[in-house]
Parts: sequence; C-alpha cells; structure tokens
Amino acid sequence: MKLVRLSSGEEVIGEVTENENGIEIKGGYSLIPTGEGKLGFMPFMAYTKATEGISISNRFVLFVVDPIDELVKQINGLNGIEDTGLIVPDQKIIT
Repeated sequence: MKLVRLSSGEEVIGEVTENENGIEIKGGYSLIPTGEGKLGFMPFMAYTKATEGISISNRFVLFVVDPIDELVKQINGLNGIEDTGLIVPDQKIIT
C-alpha cells in the first residue's frame, strides 16, 4: 500500500506498481480533507470501468511514499480487511 501525490494536488492511496513510464494504482482511494484534521475517502476514479487498475504517467506523479499504519488500517477496513487488534491466546488443556 502506497500514498501517491499527483501534480493535480490529489492524494491517492492503494496498491501501487511502479514501472519505467509511470505507476499503476489498484484499489485506490482519493483522500478528501473534511476539516478539523480529518480525512474522507472516495474510490479513485469511481465513475469508470477501470477495475483492473489505472495507469498514470510519471509526469503527473510528484512522489510515492509509505502511508502511516492508521491510514492503511482505515483503507483495509473499507475493503473488508479488518484488523481487530484482538490477541487470541493459545488454547491448551491444563491438567
């Protein structure tokens, strides 16, 4: 999972594959500032049929970085991949 800043100012988080001509983003979400230090998420290019990923030329990519863990957890939650944080102990019979 990577965070991409585009030359348009848009920030997108998703599965990123880099190549010599640019990047491809799969399962991407645009980050939308909602005020008071909070973020909203909108599927990247949600109004298209581009389900296999979207290619973006290097000339439109300013940088690609690793997002903070909390942001990844939020996105995984949107995708149905939950990290509950529960630690389940080993089940052993004590005699």
